[in-house]
Amino acid sequence: MIKKIYIFIILFFVGLTTQTKAYDCHFDKLKPGVTKKALEEINIFAYGPDTSDIFTKQLYVEEICKGDKGDPEDPHSISIMLVFLKDKLIKVNYINHIPESTILFQIAKNDYKINFERNKASIEKKQSEFYSTTVNNNSYFYVLLKQGNRQEEYLEIVSDKDISKFEEFLLKIEEAQ
Repeated sequence: MIKKIYIFIILFFVGLTTQTKAYDCHFDKLKPGVTKKALEEINIFAYGPDTSDIFTKQLYVEEICKGDKGDPEDPHSISIMLVFLKDKLIKVNYINHIPESTILFQIAKNDYKINFERNKASIEKKQSEFYSTTVNNNSYFYVLLKQGNRQEEYLEIVSDKDISKFEEFLLKIEEAQ
């Protein structure tokens, strides 16, 4: 009898860990401060024309995830934009293209260990949700925009000490137009 209880407990905890993170991706490697060279370890090659100190790289989640692409828990609906200042990643933007899912909220909690708590009143009233926090000089912004039966989900991670250089770059582009 004790052996059956022990097996049940092990299976229960294994089930919990697979439910909390059913996908096998390298999201935790995509954070400000990491270098282009370090990202090569997960097959992200962020190189292009050297016309500026700022470089952007568009990714699709399939480029950094492994596993069965037919699994409904796979975050296959996500696109990712990486922004580099010279050799260093300074900004990560995630967009979830399947509005029924809140996978980016789960990525913030599970992969980045951000302690966002959803506002129950906003959920019940089907209102948009906005959460932000700062950890280790990086700001995390989560947005779930809702309008009627439509919703859009975004997650942004920004280096607090380097983002001003990116904003200056954008301002120069805007002034040139």
